Amino acid sequence: MNEQKSRSRHLIDQEIISAIDLIPTSDLSDTTLMESRNNQAKMLPQIDVTQLFPVTFEEMAVPSYFGGPNVRIEIIKPRQPKYNKMPLYYSIHGGGMVLGSPVVDRQGNAALAAQHGFCCVSVYYRLAPEHIQPSQLQDCYSGLKWCIEHAEELAIDTRKVALGGSSAGGGLAAGLALYVRDQKEFDIHHLRLRSPMLDDRTSISPEHPYAGEFVWTKRSNYFGWKSVLGHEPGQEGTSEYYVPARAQSLAGLPPTYLSIGSIDLFIDETLLFAKQLAYDGVLVELHVYPGYHHLAPMFPSAHFSQEGSRSSEFALLKALELL
Repeated sequence: MNEQKSRSRHLIDQEIISAIDLIPTSDLSDTTLMESRNNQAKMLPQIDVTQLFPVTFEEMAVPSYFGGPNVRIEIIKPRQPKYNKMPLYYSIHGGGMVLGSPVVDRQGNAALAAQHGFCCVSVYYRLAPEHIQPSQLQDCYSGLKWCIEHAEELAIDTRKVALGGSSAGGGLAAGLALYVRDQKEFDIHHLRLRSPMLDDRTSISPEHPYAGEFVWTKRSNYFGWKSVLGHEPGQEGTSEYYVPARAQSLAGLPPTYLSIGSIDLFIDETLLFAKQLAYDGVLVELHVYPGYHHLAPMFPSAHFSQEGSRSSEFALLKALELL
């Protein structure tokens, strides 16, 4: 992209600016989806976390509680548990609802298990557009509920359950938290949302003057939401479990951590969600990182990436009373 024509390149943090040249921005569509999936699969490192961290790694299929196909999950535990009953961190991967797998979160989950004694579980939910909601909600809920019902077998503490996700995973995590709140079968004690995809209406709203130019664009966002909802974004009557920003009330959600880059497409919906959480009496922590775009996680050593890791880790441990 010609720098002179760019409206926001000058705002990008210099530590992470190279990402937009290494991975040029392109809009997702029906014709580019399969190529994007293949390219992403090639880029994601197939790391054996058991060689990097003192952890165990297991994949398994658990039953759906909705009569659907079995749900695949992966479980990472410390080899030498810190607790008799481990806190549970349940993570949902990103990818705009149409891409991705738990591989992207595997190393971070292994670090959390090794350093802080968590049992970390990730879910392979069905992707859109082949599967529309409620497929994603049902898969994510089934994986989490199975963990809760098999707490003794997994050696987890059901009083210390955290749920998190980035990008689309953050939106799915927020929707799942609302569903769990309303089902009243078990509790979640912390919600971690990083650059979350919360509102389908962002994809049909007027163009933001500075956010969403790079990486995850308004057009890609439109494709993702239309794919997962099975209809045009912005329609009335869409469930808050699918689009968390539609919730009439966020009261009853657990302490929530939110982080977002200032030029990320999701900046406005994240700020509004944080405001609504505070208004509804939920303990909320919000971080806005200047000049950060949607590929900031590619640069874990960058200043604000490190700050985000520290703050999100502290919020998690504090909420679960592990400090």
